[in-house]
Amino acid sequence: MTAIYDGLDFKTPLEAQWAAFFDLAGWTWHTNPASVGNWAPDFRVEFSCGHSEYYVTYTLLVAVLPFSSIEAFGDHPSLSHCYGIESPYDDLHPSVDAGAAFGTSPHVTVWEFSHGAGGGQYNVREWVREADSLWSKAAQLVHSGVKQSATKA
Repeated sequence: MTAIYDGLDFKTPLEAQWAAFFDLAGWTWHTNPASVGNWAPDFRVEFSCGHSEYYVTYTLLVAVLPFSSIEAFGDHPSLSHCYGIESPYDDLHPSVDAGAAFGTSPHVTVWEFSHGAGGGQYNVREWVREADSLWSKAAQLVHSGVKQSATKA
């Protein structure tokens, strides 16, 4: 079932809700970035780091799937791209910091990348204030992609 957000068609309501969430969170997003091997990411997102005294922007390639737990992603290709995109695909995505898995809410998100003097696994709730509230608002911005036929009066 398709969905519409901001005048754009999305393959699923979940993808549309993530797009709305990204806008509400102040993240920049693009749909359908170039494939990485056998993985076709759903989004390329960019967000700034509020944890640092320096202005830093991070970029993720995101897989969106209707999973309600991180474990359900299993060995999904998005999770094999920690700390960047490896050769031979790095020429298509030179500035990407990691692949990421996004499920049915901000509670079901994960990626691993370098951050500051360290790095590790992160999720949306660590980077977006009031993520749950924004998620609820994002749901209200998504419309069904079902086309209604015009009726004659």
